[in-house]
This record gives sequence, C-alpha cells and structure tokens, in this order.
Amino acid sequence: MKTKQCVALEGVNGVRIEILERSDTALVIRWVEPGRCHYGEQRWRRRSAHTSGTCAVTRRKIRRGDAVFKPAERPAPLNASVMIAAEVFGNLGGE
Repeated sequence: MKTKQCVALEGVNGVRIEILERSDTALVIRWVEPGRCHYGEQRWRRRSAHTSGTCAVTRRKIRRGDAVFKPAERPAPLNASVMIAAEVFGNLGGE
C-alpha cells in the first residue's frame, strides 16, 4: 500500500474522513461520525457497487456497478453500507 500524507475530506452529515494510506485497490481511513461511530484505522476495498446509493463525500449518485470503496472489516461495522466513489481519489492529485 502506498503511504501518503494524510488527506482530510468532509463527508455528509458532519462525517470526518481522513485518508491515512491508499493504493488503487485499498484505503486505510480514519472515520469519525459524531454520535454514531469512530474508526481510527478502518480498511476499505475497491469494488463494484452492489446497490445504488450516494457517495459519502460528493453526495453524487452511485449506480449499481460503479467503482466504489467500501469498508472491508469483519464483522460488518456500523458504516458498512457507506460508499465513496472511486473517482474521488483520482481528483486528489499525484502519489
């Protein structure tokens, strides 16, 4: 996994997201959702969306089959249904 300077993103509903590490297929994220959950180092994997939804960062629609990142932890975390569109990370700049 490529280590990168920590990148902070603003999520919907006050969620704070920090990208601690990233590669083309995986992320390590610090996820802070006030009043609900806090994950200091949560692993996310790139996959195709199984259902339609909304990107947690851009609020854009995600369609079934779109490339997304989702939590990969077991047992399923409280934010297991959340998706971030993979295109968000293409817009963050060089590695």
